[in-house]
Amino acid sequence: MPFPPASRATGTPAILTGRDMVLLSLAFLAAYLPIDWLTFIHPRPSLNITPWNPPAGLYMALLLWTGARGLPMVYATLILADLVVRGHPASIASLLLSNLAIVAGYGAAAHVLRHRVAIGLALNRVRDVGWLVGVTFLSAAVVAPLFVGVFVLDGALPASDLPTLAFQYWLGDAIGIAVVTPFVLLLHRPDQTPAWSVPKTPTAAQTAAIAAALLLVFLPIGDGQFNLFYVLFLPLVWVAVSHGLPGAVLAALAIQSGLIAGLQAIGLPLGAVVYHQTLMLALAITALFLGALVSERREIEVRLREHQTELAHLSRLTVTGEMASALAHELNQPLLAAISYARAAQRLLEDNDTPPRAHELIDKAVIQAERAGEVIRGLRTFLSKGSLQLAPESAGEILRETLTLVRGDAAYNRVQLRVDMAEPLPLVLCDRIQIEQVLLNLVHNSIEAIAAADSPVREVVLRVRATPPAGLTFEVEDSGPGVSAGMVEHLYSPFATTKPAGMGLGLPICRSIVESHGGRLWLGRTGSTGSVFQVFLPAARSDTRPSHDPDR
Repeated sequence: MPFPPASRATGTPAILTGRDMVLLSLAFLAAYLPIDWLTFIHPRPSLNITPWNPPAGLYMALLLWTGARGLPMVYATLILADLVVRGHPASIASLLLSNLAIVAGYGAAAHVLRHRVAIGLALNRVRDVGWLVGVTFLSAAVVAPLFVGVFVLDGALPASDLPTLAFQYWLGDAIGIAVVTPFVLLLHRPDQTPAWSVPKTPTAAQTAAIAAALLLVFLPIGDGQFNLFYVLFLPLVWVAVSHGLPGAVLAALAIQSGLIAGLQAIGLPLGAVVYHQTLMLALAITALFLGALVSERREIEVRLREHQTELAHLSRLTVTGEMASALAHELNQPLLAAISYARAAQRLLEDNDTPPRAHELIDKAVIQAERAGEVIRGLRTFLSKGSLQLAPESAGEILRETLTLVRGDAAYNRVQLRVDMAEPLPLVLCDRIQIEQVLLNLVHNSIEAIAAADSPVREVVLRVRATPPAGLTFEVEDSGPGVSAGMVEHLYSPFATTKPAGMGLGLPICRSIVESHGGRLWLGRTGSTGSVFQVFLPAARSDTRPSHDPDR
């Protein structure tokens, strides 16, 4: 691509570097073994068949991040955990085949979620949560009988227990994925900066409500314990409505952990644990969908407010455009008159003994007046949405004219101008006057930023580079204070400005001009040492011709 795509947090799977893969793999291994050891309850002949399996949520999240590249790491970790945590009394063949069934089943689920349905890993839509729950639960229903069936064929388990144990295995994985995978996906987002972030936690009152609900669940009220299980829905709904999906995920994880700890403490039989875990699965799914619904609604409300603000700005910009169009029309007449008077003065001076310097100055005045007329005609065309007068132009000539117009301003503010141009360069297809105005605006902004901040280094660098095969890219780099963090998101919003006398229309108009040429204007970099604005424009044709040195 000739320029980077606009940055936005889509939640789609990010492209991970080798370093990212190594860090994720190490973090996965460091977390998986302790969690597997802590949460392995009610073992069936030391096999990984349990109604509570958080490690499944861990490797599902890893596979969603890494895709097929994470399969070897997951497979090796599963085998290591079976040997270290459970001792795995069955044969080596069953060890390898059972874990192969897990990796194949969940690897296929991750592939579908990453590529077939393009799930947003940010999980900020109900649709994303629906696909995550549906695909992973279906894959768990396929993996469970395959996993248990391997041990039945190996003789480690009786065939009569296959349905019951397969259901227990499916329940454990479904609970682990529903509770842990969303939490891990919200905890680490490779497509954003910073990649690691802690979801917003419930308030102290909400945390106390969760603890009180868990206490009520385990109190022996009525005929026995767990008669008040559905009380757990109350704090969960409260947190989900207050904090959306991140809060709901944390609340579900806290409730699930407290539930398992309580069941272990009171020593309920496996059958009772399975029953209550089935209820917990319904609770976790409710938390996911309710939280996603709240988050999606809030996102829609934010977009709606932004759209309303944009409409208000557009209305103001329309009024400004009408005023500018009228002003351009009025200015065009005196400019034409000034050019006529200057030409007449030249003819009168031709017969007299006039110094050559006077003729030169009048010529320059006429040239600049004609240029002003071209600028005004171009502005009227732009404001009236007329057709652009595109022609093949030399990038070097564009830079040369821009430097000529801006040198006085730079000298007044003691700012050094420097050109960095790699040859040969293709001809660029553009309206030369409009593109010169865009570059002129960017350079003026840089000079004003340097002057206002009284930067110790006072330099503006204009660069132009070929971007084969599509065109070329202009860059305006300055040594100023950079764009403030609060302005980065509003650079192209009409009337957004940091200048005391600024109107905030320069960059929005510049971007509109560049985009009307089929190009793009964007902020390439900003920081305390300066900013870089970049302008991409398409080439006139595939062949290239050297541009002239703009300083000649």
